[in-house]
Amino acid sequence: MNFLPGCSLIKLVYFSRHQDRLTNDKRKKTVKERFGISNGNRRSYPILGGRLHFVKFETSKINECLDFISSKQLHCGGMDSHCWHSEISPNGNALIKATGGGAYKFADLFKERLGVSLDKEDEMDCLVAGANFLLKAIRHEAFTHMEGQKEFVQIDQNDLFPYLLVNIGSGVSMIKVDGDGKFERVSGTNVGGGTYWGLGRLLTKCKSFDELLELSQRGDNRTIDMLVGDIYGATTIASSFGKAISEKKELADYRPEDISLSLLRMISYNIGQISYLNALRFGLKRIFFGGFFIRGHAYTMDTISFAVHFWSKGEAQAMFLRHEGFLGALGAFMSYEKHGLDDLMVHQLVERFPMGAPYTGGKIHGPPLGNLNEKISWMEKFVQKGTEITAPVPMAPPGTTGLGGFEVPSSKGGTLRSDASALNVGVLHLEPTLEVFPLLADPKMYEPNTIDLSDHNELEYWFTVLSEHLSDLVDKAVASEGGTDDAKRRGDAFAHAFSAHLARLMEEPAAYGKLGLANLLELREECLREFQFVDVYRSIKQRENEASLAVLPDLLAELDSMTEETRLLTLIEGALAANIFDWGSRACVELYHKGTIIEIYRMSRNKMQRPWQVDDFDVFKERMLGSEEKKPHPHKRALLFVDNSGADVVLGMLPLARELLRRGTEVVLVANSLPALNDVTAMELPDIVAEAAKHCDILRKAAEAGGLLVDAMINTSDGSKENSSSVPLMVVENGCGSPCIDLRQVSSELAAAAKDADLIILEGMGRALHTNFNARFKCEALKLAMVKNQRLAEKLIKGNIYDCKKRQFPHDHSVLI
Repeated sequence: MNFLPGCSLIKLVYFSRHQDRLTNDKRKKTVKERFGISNGNRRSYPILGGRLHFVKFETSKINECLDFISSKQLHCGGMDSHCWHSEISPNGNALIKATGGGAYKFADLFKERLGVSLDKEDEMDCLVAGANFLLKAIRHEAFTHMEGQKEFVQIDQNDLFPYLLVNIGSGVSMIKVDGDGKFERVSGTNVGGGTYWGLGRLLTKCKSFDELLELSQRGDNRTIDMLVGDIYGATTIASSFGKAISEKKELADYRPEDISLSLLRMISYNIGQISYLNALRFGLKRIFFGGFFIRGHAYTMDTISFAVHFWSKGEAQAMFLRHEGFLGALGAFMSYEKHGLDDLMVHQLVERFPMGAPYTGGKIHGPPLGNLNEKISWMEKFVQKGTEITAPVPMAPPGTTGLGGFEVPSSKGGTLRSDASALNVGVLHLEPTLEVFPLLADPKMYEPNTIDLSDHNELEYWFTVLSEHLSDLVDKAVASEGGTDDAKRRGDAFAHAFSAHLARLMEEPAAYGKLGLANLLELREECLREFQFVDVYRSIKQRENEASLAVLPDLLAELDSMTEETRLLTLIEGALAANIFDWGSRACVELYHKGTIIEIYRMSRNKMQRPWQVDDFDVFKERMLGSEEKKPHPHKRALLFVDNSGADVVLGMLPLARELLRRGTEVVLVANSLPALNDVTAMELPDIVAEAAKHCDILRKAAEAGGLLVDAMINTSDGSKENSSSVPLMVVENGCGSPCIDLRQVSSELAAAAKDADLIILEGMGRALHTNFNARFKCEALKLAMVKNQRLAEKLIKGNIYDCKKRQFPHDHSVLI
C-alpha cells in the first residue's frame, strides 16, 4: 500500500489478491506440458494476479483513512500478507510508502494509531514513475479535451519520451521526462491550485475546493474580465478582473459564481501558456497535465487546452490523465521491491467498474463499498430520475462519509460540466497470464470492436437492446440461484447497478475510457459476478448439452454417409445453423418454443441457401479439398474459437473439429475462462467431449491424445483403451468472460497454442462479427456467424461493415450469413 496526502485529499493505492479460480488441474497440466508453458511467466519471480484500488479521502478526515487502512489490514500487508508483505523497518515496525507534504505532517499520527512508520519517497520521483506506468500500462489513459469533447489518445510505448509533465497542486511543477528514472524539473510557478483555492475562499466564502469549482460552472466571467471585445470587438480576455477597475462596485456586488469562473480562467490560462513556453523551449510536442487542481473538471481542461492550442498555433496538444490524482501515490506504491509492476504491459491490465467503484453521480470521499450486503443495501436506496442520477442516503452517520458514503451532486452540469475525476477511475485488474495473441498480423493496428460506440445512434441502440434484455436476464439469474429471497434481492440490486452504469455512460460515453461493444457486454457480466451470480445459464446449458449429445450419433452417421465435398458444405451449413441457438438473441429464443433442438437445427440447416451475404466457401473448399491438379496438405493445428453451449458446440463445432482431426490436423477448442450468457466454458468442454467421444472413435482417440480423457471417463463401443497415435484434440481457455473477445488480452495457454497454429476459426456473432470481423491474421482464418440482429444484417447488406474487394490476405476467408 502507498499513501499520498495532498493539501486537500489523501490518495491511497493498494493491492488485493484475486480469489483463486477453480481449475481443471488435469487439463491444465496437459496443456502446460504440451505447449511448454512455465510457471515463471518469463520472470525470475511471479507477479501476483489481483486488483489495484484507488481511494481518496479528504485530508480533514484523516481518521476515516486510518480506520480504512486498519479494517483492511493494509499496514500489515493486507489480508494476503503471506503473499504480499509490507516492508519492515530495521526496528521491526511495518513501513507504508508515502510521499507529499503530509508524509511528514501525519507521520506521528500513523505511528500512534497504527504502529507503522511512513517511509518517505521523493515526490518528484513518484510523480514521474506513476505517470510513466499509467501511460505505458493503460490503453486509454491519456486524452485531449477541447470544447467539451474528450478524445482518447493511444501512445506507442516506444514513442512516449520525451514529454513535459505539468503537475498542478498548490503550486505548479513542470518536469521534462526523458525516460524511466530520467527527468528534471525545468520550471514551475507559484500560481496554481492553492492560489485558486486561497483567493476563491477569500472572495467567495466557499468552504471547499469542489464547492468553488461548482460555482464556476454557473458563472459568467464577462461581468468581471475585460475582453478584447470591449476594446476591439473580440472575445479574448484582455485583462482578468479588468472591469473591476472602472466599475464602482464592492465585492458584495459581484456574484460569487462569476468571481470563481474568472479566477479559474485566469489561473488555467496562465498555466497553459507557461507550460507551452517550456515545451517550446525543449522542443516537446506532448504536454501531460495532472494534479488535484484539474479534478477531471471539464472547464479547467478546456481552458488549459485552449491556451496551449492558442499559443502553439495548434502545433502542441494538452493531454490529461484519467488517474491524474494518483500519480504520486502510484509511484510510491511502485517503489516496493519486487512488485513486478514495472514489467507489466498494457494487455495485462484490465480496467473494470464494479459496484462501489466511483462510477455515478455524487462524490466519493471514502473507499469503495465493502461486502455484498453493503452493495445490495446501497442499491436498494438508489434512485434514478431520467438521466439525472442522484446518490442514495449515506450509509454512514451524519457528518461523515464513511464506508460507501456519497454526497448528492449539487448540480447537473452542462456541456462543460465537471467530470469529477473520481468518477472516472475504476479498479485495475492485474492479469499476469494475459498476452497479445501472437497470430495478429499487426497488433498495433488491431481494433477488436466492429461497432463504433462513439456514434451516438449506435450507443443508444445497444443501450436499448441491453435494457430490454435486462428483465429476462434478472429472471434467469434469480432462477439459477433457486429463486430464494436472497437471490431476488441480489437480482434487483444487479438490475439497478447495471442500469446505473448504462445511465452514466449515456450521460458521458467517455466516462470509463474508450468503450466498445465488447467492453459493454463484459461490463454486464462483471456486474452479475459482482452480485455473486456465477453462471446464470448453468441449468439451461446443461439441459441443452444433454439434448444435443443425444442426437449427435445420428448426425455423425449422416455426415459419414456423404461424399467429401458434400460433407464439407454440410459441416459449414451445420455450424451456421447451430449458431442460431443463442440466448443472447431475443428473436432466437422464440425458436426454442417451436420444436426440439434437432428439429430446429435441421430446419435452419435446410435454409442455408447460398450465396450467403459474405461467402468465401469456394475458396475455403479448394484449400481443404484441393483440385484435380493439386492435393492440399492438411493444416498442422487449428484453433476453433467456440461460442454457445448445446447445439452450437455439439452439433456445429464438434463435427467440424472431427473433420479436421480426420484429415490429420491438431485441433484446439478455445472457450471462455468465465461464463457469459450461454457460452460454453473451458471448464465445461472436457465433459462434453468425453460424452461425445463415447460414440465416435475419431473423437475418442484425439481426446485421449490431447489428455482430455482418462479410462474411467469413457465406455467405448469396441472396448479398446489403448493409447493411439491420433492427432490430439485439446481445450484451452481464452482468458475472458464475455461474449466477445479482445485478442490483445488472451490467456498465456492460448498464446502458446497459437504459435504453431496455421488455421483460425472464429465462430459466433460476438467473436467473429461484433469483434474481430476486420481482424487480420498471419495464418488462414475462417469467420463463421449466423447474423441474428436485424441492424447488423442491414449493415452487411449495405456493405457498411465489410467489403469483399478489400480483403488484405488471399488466405483470410470469411463465411457469414
